[in-house]
Amino acid sequence: MSMAISNHFKNSALLLMSAVFCHGQEAAPINPAKMDKTGMLPPFTKVLGERAAAAFGKQDWKAARKAYEEMLELDDGNALIWANLGAVEQQAGDAKRAIECFEKSVQINPQLAQTWTALGLLMQNQGDTYRAISCFTRAIHEDPEDARAHNFLAIAAKGLGWTDAAEAELQRAIDLKPDYGIAHFNMALMLLERRPPVIELARRHYEKALTLGVAKDDVVERRLKE
Repeated sequence: MSMAISNHFKNSALLLMSAVFCHGQEAAPINPAKMDKTGMLPPFTKVLGERAAAAFGKQDWKAARKAYEEMLELDDGNALIWANLGAVEQQAGDAKRAIECFEKSVQINPQLAQTWTALGLLMQNQGDTYRAISCFTRAIHEDPEDARAHNFLAIAAKGLGWTDAAEAELQRAIDLKPDYGIAHFNMALMLLERRPPVIELARRHYEKALTLGVAKDDVVERRLKE
């Protein structure tokens, strides 16, 4: 049963992680067409920025890519334009190009925490767990109160068998964002893996996750009944 739970944790967590990254406002590392590395979008790129943001909202990746590439022709040293282009490439399914764009972004401005997180997610999906951990750790360095980054770091640490570190990062995520259902779900899984398992505490985290919108899970529910 331990191995089944362990594998289930990894797969469930990665599926949930992908859903978080690929939907809603978290899809882009930054808010498209709002700012550059100095704090304001240069006037000569404003129209292109608005066009890019509109295309991104419509999931028209070809048009969004074209607009961001035109913006880079005018200002190729803008870290946030590179970050947004990376988000477009990620959504369009070109992970290699997305990584290149995110790496260029943090090379220009290493303080962009959300771009480090986006890069870490791609590295994790490609199986480069050590690089993912490095990215998530840097994201947390730049923004220590980002609960998502702590949750993603926990997932990566768990993938390497670093259970104490994973549990600590999940607890930090929950402390920062008590209504973070995914972190509660993952904590429940971690507690079920302890020997002996901490059933009642795991149950509380699982039930909290359900109240926060996380779907019921057959494996966890069976384990809680043992």
